Amino acid sequence: MERREINVLAVGAHPDDIEMGCGGAITKHLELGDNVYVMIMTNGEKGNHTQNMEECILSLKNLGIVRENIIFAGFPDGYLPDNQEVVNFIEEQIKRLNIIRVYTHSPNDRHQDHRYCSYAVSSAARKTPEILLFQGPSTKSPFEPHYFIELSDIHLNKKLEALKSYQTQIVKGILNLDWIKQLAAINGILHNTKYCEAFAINHFFKKENEI
Repeated sequence: MERREINVLAVGAHPDDIEMGCGGAITKHLELGDNVYVMIMTNGEKGNHTQNMEECILSLKNLGIVRENIIFAGFPDGYLPDNQEVVNFIEEQIKRLNIIRVYTHSPNDRHQDHRYCSYAVSSAARKTPEILLFQGPSTKSPFEPHYFIELSDIHLNKKLEALKSYQTQIVKGILNLDWIKQLAAINGILHNTKYCEAFAINHFFKKENEI
């Protein structure tokens, strides 16, 4: 792969949302030499995530994310608002880190934290060139992706191995690794390849000297 370096931010409402939605894409960004940051808006306390975030930190480490690139926003789980405080918090990090691409939830989601996270990111990253929206188990139909990232067996396995760190969620049945693999296979079949992650486009801007 051609080496490059852009700054990428993935924003999830809860621990494990990012890995489920764009874990494969993250592994590819890191292979390309991009700087990847993640922002988790709540600690997932209502979902019984570990209080010290050890599962989350281990999962992201297994993807290749260093601890200093993980931002825990600390907003209350289940009550994440789409307001000026949240938007400003996200926007400050985007400006500080000079982010070019953002991944986050689709707003068409049954979970209120996911919806409001998506709305807040859309506002905070309005001047960022690229926002891609991922799907998860609570994403509602129709989810209409128009951007697809091919995953090799290695990329998908790395994503799945990272997600195995969330034993609290696997035991509860909230995190279903078979579903994640099957979704990647379905998205792959639709595009004549083995595995894909699929994204809806919030916006995708190219400058005059780009295409």
